[in-house]
Amino acid sequence: MKSKLLLLTSLILLTVATSFSQSSASSAGIAVQGIARDNNNTARISASVSLAFEIYYLNNSNNAVPIYSENVTLQTDAFGVFSHVLDPGSANNAIIANNIAYLRITEGASIISDEKLKHVPYAIAASNGVPTGSIMPFVGTVAPPGWVICDGGSLTSVPSSAALIGLLGSNNSPNLQGMFLRGAGVSPVNGQAGPSLNTTQNDAYQDHGHFNNFSINNGGNHSHTTYLKQHATEVAGAGGNNANVRAVSYDGNPPQVNGDIIANPAGNHSHGISGGVSWANYGNRSSETRPVNYGVNYIIKL
Repeated sequence: MKSKLLLLTSLILLTVATSFSQSSASSAGIAVQGIARDNNNTARISASVSLAFEIYYLNNSNNAVPIYSENVTLQTDAFGVFSHVLDPGSANNAIIANNIAYLRITEGASIISDEKLKHVPYAIAASNGVPTGSIMPFVGTVAPPGWVICDGGSLTSVPSSAALIGLLGSNNSPNLQGMFLRGAGVSPVNGQAGPSLNTTQNDAYQDHGHFNNFSINNGGNHSHTTYLKQHATEVAGAGGNNANVRAVSYDGNPPQVNGDIIANPAGNHSHGISGGVSWANYGNRSSETRPVNYGVNYIIKL
């Protein structure tokens, strides 16, 4: 008597494909459909089949690294067909999207199928299949499925957040409220260092100078000399006398003719200056220096 109606290699997998839904993240997953047959190649109609599903990828040593596994008992229909959707979760979907993944199906000790998953670009995009920890701007207040707002909130109660917590080394999302993003490491252009990964960098101003503390050098006790130039004008003498009379005037241009005229000394003294900055000339005043910007929420991928 045949008591072992195993699927064995007679299980015909009609489709094994990634089928991510764009309209609803809850329906995202890997759809598996097949026909269960016994050793006589007869369809196992209206029967229960207990299957184990395992998704994995191969590391550099060609060893299998588990991604997701699930054990389930399925009911076949009147034609022996069964259907099931595996939902690895958003975090595992990212791992699947970034590795060559395989799906192994077993019943008991028998391997039914062990096939490479082939990704359709549309399906990966529809599942928001970007790597865990990716950050992007978002013009909304509620993060889409598979993402969280970068507001410093706790991740411990968020489903599928373990991988993100591992990357951040923190149980909280990064708080990027009012922040600009900057690449970690040292710039190849100007040699300036950005913040360390997963840390913030305070505001700063590049070293520069301003004119200040104006003063006038003390000239000491001194005087100034003024030079007058003499001009002579001859006029006829009175009463028919031919003697000449010289009239003298001075126009202040050197060289002197009849000696120096010296100004009174002012003594030891200095002069101050006055004035200041007119802030109205600098546009909008603020407590920070910033470029023109647009407000968004940052979200991070689980």
